Amino acid sequence: MFSILNNTTPESVDLGFVQQIVEDVTNPETWMVIGGRILTAIVLIVAALILVTIANRVINNFFTYKSKAKSKIRGSEKRNQTLINVLQNAATVVIWFVIIMMILETFNLPVRTLLAGAGVVGLAVGFGAQSLVKDMITGFFIILENQFDKGDFVRINSTGTTIGEGEVIAFSLRSTKIQGWEGELIVVPNGSISEVVNFSRYNAISMLDINLSLEEDLDQVEATLSKYFEENWRNEETLVSMPEVLGLQGIENGEAIMRIMLETEPMEHFGATRRMRKRIKNHLATKGIYISVPKMDIQDFDVAGNE
Repeated sequence: MFSILNNTTPESVDLGFVQQIVEDVTNPETWMVIGGRILTAIVLIVAALILVTIANRVINNFFTYKSKAKSKIRGSEKRNQTLINVLQNAATVVIWFVIIMMILETFNLPVRTLLAGAGVVGLAVGFGAQSLVKDMITGFFIILENQFDKGDFVRINSTGTTIGEGEVIAFSLRSTKIQGWEGELIVVPNGSISEVVNFSRYNAISMLDINLSLEEDLDQVEATLSKYFEENWRNEETLVSMPEVLGLQGIENGEAIMRIMLETEPMEHFGATRRMRKRIKNHLATKGIYISVPKMDIQDFDVAGNE
């Protein structure tokens, strides 16, 4: 017995291990098994690409059919586009997760053990990734409550520190991407969104002030403007109703301020106000009524301060 142990040296063990590896490598059956598994993995990857394409197309076609079947409601198109992006991302993640698990099983890797270990690791990481969980939960409720959609113009956290203001160009459960006034890209984690001001859901209201001389007959000006709006307000396509002359708003710097209220389509009040101000100015000029400018009276004083 001792002689056998004495004859079993580390060199002989290493030599046998190397010899076994050489035999496995040179064995054609080993390469056939490896090649078959690699081929199976390639087929699964191709299948995943095809399934992702099919899932994206099915989701897109479903919402396209839905939008055509029902009567169009304001904002429904943007809502559909937002849901399409979120569902397509979710379908892609699920499909690739299943395919990766199948590939691991093809190579005889302990998938259940890996999943169990991943669960333990995920639990440990979860305590340090609470912000990520908060972002995803907030993103889910943004979709559920339909707070905003892709293409809406929003302001994030207006009462506190404003995080961003602009058009929503992308949305996911993790974050929201906003394009600002100057074209800058603002990426906002959903967990930091506590308040949303959406400017794209309802018609916009704009107050247009016209400065007139105090010498003008304000009743005549109001009548002139009302008649002009009755006949020409539809020339401005963004208006949803006839402008309303509210009357004298105030008197400042020797001017009478006449206020007009415009109701426009969402986010169209900026351009509509500028265009209507120009049209009103030109129309009043044809009636002999001109926009006034502030005036200042300058009087001469002598050195003693007397007039």
